[in-house]
Amino acid sequence: MFSHRVVVMDAAEYVARFRDVERFLAYCRECDSYGRVWSCPPFEGDVREKTDGFSQVTIWATVITFSDSVRDRVRDRAARERVTWEAIEAAWRVLLPFLYAQERRLEGCRVFTGRCRQCGAAVCSRVEGVPCRHPDRLRSSLEAVGFDLAGTMEQLFGLPLVWATDGRLPERVTLVTAMFSPGPLPAELPPAL
Repeated sequence: MFSHRVVVMDAAEYVARFRDVERFLAYCRECDSYGRVWSCPPFEGDVREKTDGFSQVTIWATVITFSDSVRDRVRDRAARERVTWEAIEAAWRVLLPFLYAQERRLEGCRVFTGRCRQCGAAVCSRVEGVPCRHPDRLRSSLEAVGFDLAGTMEQLFGLPLVWATDGRLPERVTLVTAMFSPGPLPAELPPAL
């Protein structure tokens, strides 16, 4: 089951409360994608530039909830990974077009979508030392520019992130996306999945 939630707030307040660039870039350095994917650090310039100067931020939480029957049935690691990634990919097929449409509503908006999926199964061109194949559609995650998603979810949505335990699927998986805008925009929810 999929559900969407949205919070709209002052961008400077969100930055002040939830951005800790040094802390989250340290986590990024430990990831296999660091320096190998164009949507991931290190970036040219200061990552703060990617979110400074905006007046509003709209944050969406897409919550994928797994039923108890699915959680009981899916026990081995390969099955857990398959079920999780199938659900996440189904969500992205709806979310990405919605987010790009939101970004076009007002000139100067910037959407943060999570890890780039533009090349599909192909290896990112950054590994080959060549420019991005889809620079017009390249977007980063909030974490990649220093934001605390666990804090965002808990404090703004009242929904802590959860993880798999005891070899079971987690109760839910949450995708957090955002749009920084230079002016106010009414909040819209993504289409139902």
